[in-house]
Amino acid sequence: MQRNKAGGPVDTVDQGVLNVQQTVAELFGYFTAMSEDRRRVPREDLATVLANATIDGAPLGQFEALSYYIIAATAGHDTTSNTTAGAMWAMLDNPDQLAKVKADPALIPGLIEESIRWVTPVKHFMRSATEDTELAGTKIAKGDWMMLCYPSGNRDEAVFTDPFKFDILRSPNKHVAFGYGAHVCLGQHLARMEMRIFWEELLPRLDEIALDGQPKNMEANFVCGPKTVPVRFKMH
Repeated sequence: MQRNKAGGPVDTVDQGVLNVQQTVAELFGYFTAMSEDRRRVPREDLATVLANATIDGAPLGQFEALSYYIIAATAGHDTTSNTTAGAMWAMLDNPDQLAKVKADPALIPGLIEESIRWVTPVKHFMRSATEDTELAGTKIAKGDWMMLCYPSGNRDEAVFTDPFKFDILRSPNKHVAFGYGAHVCLGQHLARMEMRIFWEELLPRLDEIALDGQPKNMEANFVCGPKTVPVRFKMH
């Protein structure tokens, strides 16, 4: 059993914090080694850009550079891969939707927006109110801490017709999966482009595809999506 600083047993919350700290430390160690390698031997990749970046002529600080690596590895990868896997799962559960987009590739942008709404890979963020306000009859005081639950917002019956239906023809699709305003996701256009290219390349080559087992979601509450989506398929 692990012990806290006072010598007592580590409770569940303490253990969670320790796990996060250990994971971040491992990531920092991994990316520090990568930065040192890219400074010695530059390549045509993002790691080289970050390792050799400067601000006003001074090298980017270690913490800042490593933070960029983590952003690229999580916000720049996990969210998009989770959404893509979730879209495939949803279409295999709703084969009519898969048939529509295979028959008409012009529907791919709609597939992308609906998959982003459906999966909502970033589950929540915390924000503090900058002034007193009222939202939907609830008073919010300046400084109040608020939890923004994006999956709930993306299934709001007041905004979306039949919100628990996966519908690639949904229009308008005013989801909030990328946030809004000053904090809107910087990588949203890159994410859409990556998914568009993936589906444009895959769907024309796909003859058959079906689930080959029960998909499972990750057990997480921040950035997450499908853990496994087992499929069997035929391509040409």
